[in-house]
This record gives sequence, structure tokens and C-alpha cells, in this order.
Amino acid sequence: MPRASVIIPCFNCETFIRNTVRSVLAQSFRDFELICIDNNSTDDTPKILSELAHMDARIRVIPEAEPGEGPARDAGLDAATGEWLYFLDADDLMKPELLERAINRGEQTGADIVIFKTRYLDNQTGEQRPCPECFETTWIDEWVEPGVFTPRQNPSRIFNSFQNWVHNKLYRSDFIRKSDIHFQHIHRMADILFTCRALVEARRIALLDKELHLYRTNNPRSALFTADEHPLDFYDAFLALKRRLEASETLGLYSDSFVNWAEEAVAMNLYRSSSFEAFSTIVDEMKRSGLEELGIADFPRERVYQPLRHDCCMAIKDLSPAEIAFYYFVLERRHMNQLETEISRIKVSATHRVGKLITKPLVSMRRLAMRS
Repeated sequence: MPRASVIIPCFNCETFIRNTVRSVLAQSFRDFELICIDNNSTDDTPKILSELAHMDARIRVIPEAEPGEGPARDAGLDAATGEWLYFLDADDLMKPELLERAINRGEQTGADIVIFKTRYLDNQTGEQRPCPECFETTWIDEWVEPGVFTPRQNPSRIFNSFQNWVHNKLYRSDFIRKSDIHFQHIHRMADILFTCRALVEARRIALLDKELHLYRTNNPRSALFTADEHPLDFYDAFLALKRRLEASETLGLYSDSFVNWAEEAVAMNLYRSSSFEAFSTIVDEMKRSGLEELGIADFPRERVYQPLRHDCCMAIKDLSPAEIAFYYFVLERRHMNQLETEISRIKVSATHRVGKLITKPLVSMRRLAMRS
């Protein structure tokens, strides 16, 4: 039995999958299996996976006919034999020390989940930047030991601080199986139910303040760019999570975190809509029953974490889809104006002026070199 199982759902990922698999095989921790699930790919993904599997005996390729990241990840979960589970997207990358550091942290602390940091990787520019919103810990009041906490003692922001991603977390296999945690079989945002259930049902969660994963953004092939095809999947995910919290009699304990996370999801899915049809579908469903079902409609403002997201949701109650779209446009324009003001302040700051003095000779030398 391997110590770890790395699971990658694969759908038409011929552009990225070689580098992604290489990042797995480059791990300093060697005792793992790599399970790649081919989810009805129509490009060269199956051929590439077959070639990679012939190169390394730790790689297994499994077909899954039911479309969607949820069924694909579940197929990998069912096939996994490792003591620890790590789920990686087909276009993302692992840092070489990810498994070694995360497994050591989990075993030293007896944690069910180890959460670490990720970095954004821009697919168009290659630029990397931090991702602070996936590792927010200042709200945790009670610690079992340094860097280790239990969700029941710290319920207030459990859903809002680590994102609903699976790729910045390592899971103890026994915990996942005994809790019977599975992915929801929807086309996108299938990790909400899995991740949020794990976060609130874990006995101990260990934090690892290291950037161990690269999350590719600005990739037109990602599920984020096809959100309009399934505009209400996020709503189905939150309803499923709500039902689970109700069944376990913990909805009251985690209600503030749940509603605030739902507000974030509603607002962001409207922002990301690229068609008026998808935008209207979300607005109509939220008007009809969504805001009430998610607990947003009458949520007290004093318990709101992000007033802007709350205001975006409240606008749905009284405005038409066209009016809401314009309201969001006004908010976005206001945000851009604030950014421009901040950039102007930076440009006139002493630090910026010193930086220009330092770099001016280098710029001049570069121009001279280009002329020669």
C-alpha cells in the first residue's frame, strides 16, 4: 500500500498534462501512486496518459464515462489505496516538496486535513502571485496546539478562509472513508460539498504555512470559463451542503460562515457570467427561492463579513436583471476608480521615486544595448 494517492481528473488536457504529471513524479517523497482519470477526452489526452503510464509503474489510468469533475474525482477516490489523498487539477502544478512536507505535518499532528498555501500561475503571462484568500487564519481563537485547530471550537469562518478547493489540502484517507465523504456529481464546483464537509467533520486540522501548489488561472479551457453552461451548479452545491449540515444538526453552529460563503458564491457567479442568459437564470432562481433557501434574504447585516457581496445579493430582491447588471457595472467601475487612485498614490510615494532613481540607469543601459 502506498503512503499517498495523487488523483488527477483529465478531460482534454493535452496541453498541460505532461507538465502536471512531471510535477508529481518530481516529488521528493517517492512512496505514492498517481491515478489519472480519463473523463471522455477527445484530444490526445488518452494517448499521452498511456505513454506516461508505460514510463512509470506508479501511474494508473482509469476511464470514467460519466462526465464532470465530480464523477472523475470519485472514480479516483474509489481506486485509491494510499493512506493520504491529494487531488490535483490537470493544469496545475505541485511543488517538489508538497507531499513530503504535508504528510510529515499530518503525521506529526494527527490531523485529518493538512491545509497549505497555493500560488496563482497566470496561463497567459506565466506570472506567479500569492493567494492570501486561501489561507486566512487570523480568526482562529482556540488552538489544540500551535497551528492545529478543531472546527467545532472555531466555527465562525471555517468555510470562508481556505477556499472550497481540494488542491491546497491533503486528506487522511481513513477519515474521508469513515465519514463517507464523496464529490457531488455536478459539472462544476463539485468540490464544495466534499471540501466543506471535510472541513467541518474533521477532528483536527493542521496548517502548513508554505506555498506548495501552483493554481493555473486565465486558462480558457478551465471550468471557470465554461460556467455559463451550468449556471446553477453552485446553487445545487450549496443546497447539498445545507442538507448535510441540517442532517448532522450543525447548521446552527456554522450558519454565519455558510451564509457568508453563499453570498460570495452568488455574487461571484453573477460577476463571472459571460452571457445575459446565464446571468438572468441565476437572478431568476435567486429571486424565486434561492436567497431564502440559502439564508441570505433575512440575514442580519451585523453578521455580514463582506458588505459589498451582501449588497450585491440584496439588489436581486428588488431589481430587474438589467438593473442588477447595471448596478454590478457601477460597483465594478467604482472598484476600478479606487484601484487607479491607489496606483497614483504608489507612483507619487517616496518608495516609488527611489525605485525609479535606481532603475533609471538600468533602463538607459538597456536602450543603448538595443540600439547597438
